[in-house]
Amino acid sequence: MPRGKRTVFGMFCTNCNMRVGTVRLHKQKEGKTWKDFKVTKFCSTCRVKKPTKQKEERHSK
Repeated sequence: MPRGKRTVFGMFCTNCNMRVGTVRLHKQKEGKTWKDFKVTKFCSTCRVKKPTKQKEERHSK
């Protein structure tokens, strides 16, 4: 049984806007938000590690 709300975010390359991953984040109560979540991922189009930007996709049930 789920114990909290998680939101699904797609991670996109900041340079070419290609989708490079998915992350599920809990709603934060401590004052931290999902905007504080910073990740660098490898982009297969750019062929280099780039920082990502997150876009909300859907809510889990």
